[in-house]
Amino acid sequence: MKLNRPVGLFLCGGGALGSWQSGVLAELVNSGLSFDAVAGFSIGALNGAAYCYNKTGELKDIWQNMKPGGILHFSPRYCNMPLELYRHYSNNLLSKAGFFLQNRLAKFSLFSNKPVYSLLDGWLSHSGSVFKRNVNFYVISHVVEMKLPYITCFDGSAMDNARGPWQSSVTASSKPLSFVDALVASCSIPSVFPPVKLTEHGRDYHLVDGGVIGIATINLNIFEGCRTVIMISNTRPEDLTFTAGGFQGYFETKARRMLALHTDKIYESRVFIKSNPEVHLIMPPENLGLRVLEFEGEKCARAFAIGEKAAEKFVKHLR
Repeated sequence: MKLNRPVGLFLCGGGALGSWQSGVLAELVNSGLSFDAVAGFSIGALNGAAYCYNKTGELKDIWQNMKPGGILHFSPRYCNMPLELYRHYSNNLLSKAGFFLQNRLAKFSLFSNKPVYSLLDGWLSHSGSVFKRNVNFYVISHVVEMKLPYITCFDGSAMDNARGPWQSSVTASSKPLSFVDALVASCSIPSVFPPVKLTEHGRDYHLVDGGVIGIATINLNIFEGCRTVIMISNTRPEDLTFTAGGFQGYFETKARRMLALHTDKIYESRVFIKSNPEVHLIMPPENLGLRVLEFEGEKCARAFAIGEKAAEKFVKHLR
């Protein structure tokens, strides 16, 4: 295949839309592709963990058997944190009032994160503390108090061998996150799941999923030194103007648009990588017929199959 090494893999977020991404990743691996560095946020971080532990072959069964009640356990909770969302409103008073209310409501979470912990503990408990692949894995979340991405790097030698620098110049974590905590933090969508708390140097911080925040843009600088980068998105350009009605539709609209905006900005950041890698962006070729929080096995399995076909086409192009 026409890939210059080292090869980086970036996996975007998107909740249940990540079933499509899982299909792409599983087929890429099945076709013989391997990666030297992997980074991901939200569901992309979970798919990245599957790659690191050589479990991509298990992803299809996981999505086929997915049930909403298995992930979303209603358990309202308020967290007093200085969370600030992306200012997307127009200048009219009604729009500003709506944003003010949304910003306050984002501090509430509707569902418990215990099912996510249980899923990961059960899935990874027999995998040991060492990655099955020789890869650096960057798990990305967002630290509310600093308004910056929080990147925890795992080199695979042991799950507690985490290095947790801020993306800015703040010193490394004195008590780094565990592997599972880092994954859950990356999936902690505001208004959906509660944040993961982190204490560093006597201060408390809150980590959330930055994919739908929009304050600080994640970039591809992680892959400095790579000659090739493959980026798998869960959204399409059409999602920048996605609109859905109703209460759930409001969340879906904002999440889709922000995820699509992140994809654009992350892809644009490729020009700042000094090693000038060739960057391939793989996006859904069609509407997946899924909502971000629609964890229904039948629909997720269909999206997974669409992802497999897209990967087959991509690999054929490389060859």
